[in-house]
Amino acid sequence: MNPKKSALVTIVVPFLFTLLLQQATHAGNTPPFTTLTKTPSTPNGRDDWYLTPVNILLASTDLESGVASINYKVDSGNWVTVTQSDTLNLAPNPSFETAHAGSSINTLSWEAGLQDGQAVYSRNTLNYVLGTTSIKINSTGAGWHSINHAVSYAVANPLSNMSAEVWLKTESAAGSAYFKIFAVSKDVNDNFVYTEIAQSGSINGTTTWTKVSENFVVSVSDAIGVYMEVGLLGTGVLYIDGVSINNSAKSADTSFTVSTDGNHTVSYYATDRSGNIETTKSTTFKIDQTPPTNWRNSNAYRGLLGPSDHHLYVTTVVDDPTSGLSTLTDKFQYHTDRNPGFGSFSDLMQCSSTWQPDTWAPLMSPPFSPGATTALLLTPKTDFCDSNWKICKTVRFYAEDVAGNSSTKDLCINGPWIKLRGGGLAGSRLGINMLSESSDKNTDSVIEAGNAEVSFFTSTKGWVVKNSTGAKDYSYTELLEAVNPSPTEIFSVLPTADGVYIKNGNFTINPTSVPNGYGTSTFKQVVFINGNLRFDKEIVLASTSAVLFVVSGNVEIRKTVSEITSAIYSDGTFYTAYDTNEGDQTGTLRLKGVFVADKFIFQRTLQGTDNVEDPSEDFTYEPRFGNLLRGYIGVNAVRWLKTD
Repeated sequence: MNPKKSALVTIVVPFLFTLLLQQATHAGNTPPFTTLTKTPSTPNGRDDWYLTPVNILLASTDLESGVASINYKVDSGNWVTVTQSDTLNLAPNPSFETAHAGSSINTLSWEAGLQDGQAVYSRNTLNYVLGTTSIKINSTGAGWHSINHAVSYAVANPLSNMSAEVWLKTESAAGSAYFKIFAVSKDVNDNFVYTEIAQSGSINGTTTWTKVSENFVVSVSDAIGVYMEVGLLGTGVLYIDGVSINNSAKSADTSFTVSTDGNHTVSYYATDRSGNIETTKSTTFKIDQTPPTNWRNSNAYRGLLGPSDHHLYVTTVVDDPTSGLSTLTDKFQYHTDRNPGFGSFSDLMQCSSTWQPDTWAPLMSPPFSPGATTALLLTPKTDFCDSNWKICKTVRFYAEDVAGNSSTKDLCINGPWIKLRGGGLAGSRLGINMLSESSDKNTDSVIEAGNAEVSFFTSTKGWVVKNSTGAKDYSYTELLEAVNPSPTEIFSVLPTADGVYIKNGNFTINPTSVPNGYGTSTFKQVVFINGNLRFDKEIVLASTSAVLFVVSGNVEIRKTVSEITSAIYSDGTFYTAYDTNEGDQTGTLRLKGVFVADKFIFQRTLQGTDNVEDPSEDFTYEPRFGNLLRGYIGVNAVRWLKTD
């Protein structure tokens, strides 16, 4: 006999036998089995609400032909199909359904490991995940008690990326339950060699059915196969089911995140490569990440019976459209000029009582059911100590929703507010958060906010655009490069003729820098100020004139100036009363034109209770500035479309 041929036969025959054995198990009519895992695993809010996005992991197991796809949809959305590759299960008899009387555990292809009288191995039909059978190991000793399929190892190539998984359940396991991966090879004498190449994570104690998985590389250079050894180290009971080995770098799974507020249903199923389809399963959960919001309709009013004009009730309205508002959790505190910070007096009707810093007082809001989406919050009658309304007296409301989110809103009683007229655009790169609310709507314009917050600022049209990127902002330098013709330099006096001009350095609008007849002349001009622009006197133009000040620095307006007619574009901050001091009396500032700045600081506040009816800054948009100056500075257009 040819010895080389004989050696070849002894190696190939077991290889073919194992391959044929495994091919016989690949076809079948059992559909895949998919599990869903949520992270966080349980709701982290109240009343079964999640306060954060929920990550969903779908993991599928197929014990025969392998998982072909995992399919899922969220709510009424479209089905998403995630295809899987290299999921053919190479483990023999993976759910231990096929019995074999000659086996040490009465199951085909699997054998018990250590037989030392300290463990009992058996097939179990009471605890299982897949099929109707599992393997039970009841260990009373400290050793490693396990089962393996070394006699029917899975065919594998050297350096392959593979993965393995198994379902485990433990009862009073003092040690760890896990599995090991061994590579199978042969030595020069045709003897089998088994080399441990990987080990999975473990479970212990008493657990429900848990899928344990591990990715590994067949790191033995002459390997012909791999097998699993699943067991328990120490005392306890271990159940084993649903074994899988495949030629994939990962398990058959997919993950996604549900991050929108509301009640959600995730439906899912898997298909295998034999065409079997898992019955669709689903899970439900609910997310509320948004605290109470849309504070509005604030009001402060005096009681009919006194005792003074600074004893007030204060109200506001708040919404929570997702989980709804919680009851008996709303409260308030307030601030007056008597004490620093927020708190409440021990007797709300007496500022002569003890001041309690950081202390909340209960509201007396009208009753509403838990989960109501809108609620009116009402303070008891409260003494705000005096009638000096030029100093802001602030009420801080607190609201909480059913899920456990909370928010506060500070409301300035009789505080200053602004008004914008003319049907233009009231825009902010951030949100719009007013301290106090006007007696009427703030604007007749479209409101545009760079984020979702628009508080105490409303439009007669009801048009609000939130989370807007807005139109492009142009800097002083970009506008200077774009203007046509090139600017003519000026020094100390504004011109009264058409044209483009530049002042290098700070410039102040005062009686000496504004020529006689400036307000009655007819002209179209752009004036670049390479510095700060200060208004120490009014500018009021004829209806046929237009001037645009493009300012590289700040715009500063004296507290005694009552009206400015112009267009102003500033890279810096716009101050409406740069020289104001605490307690100063200021009147309403009326601004007519177009005004753009990096930041607006509204510094005016009216005296007494004038803020109730009158704005502190009153803007009027006048489109003539864009129309008259388009020949110098170019044209930008924005079109607003209303969609359902």
